[in-house]
Amino acid sequence: MNRKMLVVALSAACASPLALADVTIYGTLNNSLESVKATGAANSANDVKSTSRVSSNTSKIGFKGNEDLGNGLKAIWQVEQEVSIDDGGTRKGNWATRNTFVGLDGSFGQVMLGNYDSAYKMVKYLIPLEDGVADFTGANGIIGRGQQRMKNSVQYRSPNFSGFSFGASYGTDETRAVLANSERTNAQAWALAAQYNADGLLLGGAFERRDDTGAVAGASKTTDHQDFWKAVARYKFADTELGLGYEYENQDRIVGADQKQSAWSVSATQKFGNFGLGLAYVSLGKRKGAGSGSISDADYKANQWSLSGTYDLSKRTQAYAFYTRIDNKNAAKINFDSNGITGVAAGSNPTAFGIGLSHKF
Repeated sequence: MNRKMLVVALSAACASPLALADVTIYGTLNNSLESVKATGAANSANDVKSTSRVSSNTSKIGFKGNEDLGNGLKAIWQVEQEVSIDDGGTRKGNWATRNTFVGLDGSFGQVMLGNYDSAYKMVKYLIPLEDGVADFTGANGIIGRGQQRMKNSVQYRSPNFSGFSFGASYGTDETRAVLANSERTNAQAWALAAQYNADGLLLGGAFERRDDTGAVAGASKTTDHQDFWKAVARYKFADTELGLGYEYENQDRIVGADQKQSAWSVSATQKFGNFGLGLAYVSLGKRKGAGSGSISDADYKANQWSLSGTYDLSKRTQAYAFYTRIDNKNAAKINFDSNGITGVAAGSNPTAFGIGLSHKF
């Protein structure tokens, strides 16, 4: 009898924190069977021949919750981690690598401390098929190259004011590397964003600055700062959505000429009941100031187009198929930002097609 009472008491003690807390477990499992290649390199010996693979496309699991503190104030938290469900998890060994924070939520908006997407990313391009090779955004992609997840950051997101909202981010540099001249770097970053979203219309813009980018301890500083500007326009009516996007990068260099580059996108999605179609074209312009010798600024151009089809098996499960291709000029090495092809050389053209299945919980 005493043993039974002890088991009941321990069970109640372990369960009570979960019963009192408002905790949600969520995630996405997304795998695709793909054929990829990267041919057409300036040196054909560097071509990547056709390869079949199974890819995990930003599959993730997360835990989030809140506590009511009274007077309209809540404590909020989240821990999120990417999981590679294609290879037994060998590629994603650390924990809390995605949006993870603790913060406060109230009539003033949200304030968060942790590792979280920069405000620059809150203004979103229209991406017909996200989180895979058909997704053209990201630091290594055609557009959206200014977006990042800010480590050691403080974030603010405003309430919605009749469709208007804004955000701000500041990321600290906790390393402060010491250069060859004994100067300490400060690779801090900050971002601002604002958007209007109502009645199917979304208009937004964002700015991000990164100081002392590329500085290495014991060496010399080559770049003072790097700026990104972003503008997005989207309109949804009935089962159709259209999107336009623009991005401009300015790299203020200490060594060599300043470098500037812009990109733009046009995309559309159309639903037919459970079926959906998506089409996107994005273009990266010449990199002003990067040319040298026989390589011109225009040799850094690239473009990508993506065609996708989806079928909703349920509200949470979707099957899809896609084809996408990047065309790089002679000096460009743009790759898929998600699951890039290893060994992409200058001038080669990454290409992929495949089918996949995504489930959200």
